[in-house]
Amino acid sequence: MASRRQREFDRKYSSFRKYTATEDVNYASHVTRSSYRSESVTHRSGERGRSSSSEIISVQQGQIVEVLDKKNASSWLIKTKARPSKTGWVPGSYFESPAEYYKQRRRTREIDGGDLNLTEEQEAIMKRDQVYQDLLRSEEDFVAELRHLVEDYVSVLETAHLPKEVDEVRNELVMNLKELCNFHANVMLKGLQYYSDDPGKVGQTFVRLERDLELHVQFHTQLPKVLQLLTQQPIQQFLQ
Repeated sequence: MASRRQREFDRKYSSFRKYTATEDVNYASHVTRSSYRSESVTHRSGERGRSSSSEIISVQQGQIVEVLDKKNASSWLIKTKARPSKTGWVPGSYFESPAEYYKQRRRTREIDGGDLNLTEEQEAIMKRDQVYQDLLRSEEDFVAELRHLVEDYVSVLETAHLPKEVDEVRNELVMNLKELCNFHANVMLKGLQYYSDDPGKVGQTFVRLERDLELHVQFHTQLPKVLQLLTQQPIQQFLQ
């Protein structure tokens, strides 16, 4: 029985990789050291692991605690080693690196910040994570729209058999849609995905790609002329 329980604990906590303070992790006994000195509202576990009361405990940097449950990325159940020991919930970010914290957050989308006793820092992290997810979804939708334009619009204009009136303005009609699609699908989107483990650094993508974003300036400069061309009857008939 002891051996099986040991294997279960080893498997459960084998995902621990990095702790910002000392990286002092004992996988066999599931003991780690806290990385922050802070006070946190915690709940003492009653029967079946349910919280029965709450108290404030002080968690100091370097203090050894036993991790009992880390399924919820925003709140870990721990037990202090000091006598008398205390059991309660503390923010998971006290022990994890930002990258590891965000990986846990992606696996626990059901977490509602309003249901947790979070610090202002924790609430800010959750809000920033939500903004990042909205930004990522918007970029994915934009890439899908650009691909639709390239496949259903640009590809037709690049065929060899075009009416004379359309062929004469082919380049103007195509604009730089292919360049925009390639940039957003293969550069911008991947840049945003690269920082998925730490959304706080996503701004580096925009700084690094500042010059490439001038493709949008070029597009909007050409757009008025293209809209005017699209009102011409020969072009309208061809596109229909």
